[in-house]
Amino acid sequence: MEIGSEFWIDKNKVIHESDLLPSWLSRFGDVVLTSSGRGALGLLLNQLKPKNNKALLPSYICESVIHSFIIAGYELIYYDIDKYLIPIDIEFIKNSDVGIFFHMGYFGFLTNDILADIILCLKAESVITIEDVTHVLFSKYNKQTESDFVVGSIRKWFGIPSGGFLASDKIMRYELLDVNVEFINMRRSSLHQKFEYMKSRNESIKDTFLSGFNRAEHMLDEDIKPYKIDHESEMIIKNLDYIELQSNRQRNYKFLLKHLRDVDGIEVIFNDLKSDVTPMFFPIYVKSKRDELRRKLIESEIYCPVHWPIPKHVNGQLNITTENVYDSILSIPCDQRYQIEDMSRIINEIVSFFEE
Repeated sequence: MEIGSEFWIDKNKVIHESDLLPSWLSRFGDVVLTSSGRGALGLLLNQLKPKNNKALLPSYICESVIHSFIIAGYELIYYDIDKYLIPIDIEFIKNSDVGIFFHMGYFGFLTNDILADIILCLKAESVITIEDVTHVLFSKYNKQTESDFVVGSIRKWFGIPSGGFLASDKIMRYELLDVNVEFINMRRSSLHQKFEYMKSRNESIKDTFLSGFNRAEHMLDEDIKPYKIDHESEMIIKNLDYIELQSNRQRNYKFLLKHLRDVDGIEVIFNDLKSDVTPMFFPIYVKSKRDELRRKLIESEIYCPVHWPIPKHVNGQLNITTENVYDSILSIPCDQRYQIEDMSRIINEIVSFFEE
């Protein structure tokens, strides 16, 4: 069985109607569900009136976030992170003359909790603070950073046609566009085909659903307007067994940690998994030949994404540490779809690669 890549939807599973937002989502405040995380961010940026048009972002970031700010007309400044993905140069952050400060934790770990006091200082200077909680969505999160707004992508965690959100303690009204039917239908069809493929292993289906997922992502890249979430995705979110999601991910992470932490050739970024952390992936640094390792894993149907390619807007502006993060990081799947035997397959492939 393949490990990683896109999620799927069991089209035979019964989803019950519900009006209640789950606690893992409602804890962020007044929530607006959108079709994507970037749609939620765009919705927010188009309505903010900061004191100036400068925004301070982490230099380790997805290009789609940068693109959302640029489309909204912001001038961007970046702050660096260290090898453990913790923000550095706190004085630079504190003294930056910006209208918006954007921050995030990575891979389930609250690497940004060092910013709590800084955010209070920035807010005192009328800086609007935004936290992207995509990576820490299922970690026990106490809003210790007290940001003005929270955005996130839900569809990175399980199989849904669409799913992002914007939240704030302030009750606000946002104008959302109706559901993007073409995008939703493309995603839904591909998610169902992936489910059929995982059952049948019929290779003729694979090219179809991969092409569908790629077309849907291209549609999202080309059109980041704020659309409503579709009804099916909303009901899947409200029916999610998030306790199982958390426990399976923690179990898989701990097993990978036990068997990979001492492997020559890689460095585990987070060597401790506290009970309040739900990991998004098991991220490692590959000391050399990362792309070769990734290709070997693909040959064994283990698909490990790179978070992220260096965005063109930060290329040439990075310090050596942040540049090395981009160049050597690899994200190992450890999500709720998989059992310990799947993690053993991953471990065996990685260990054998470095023994060759």
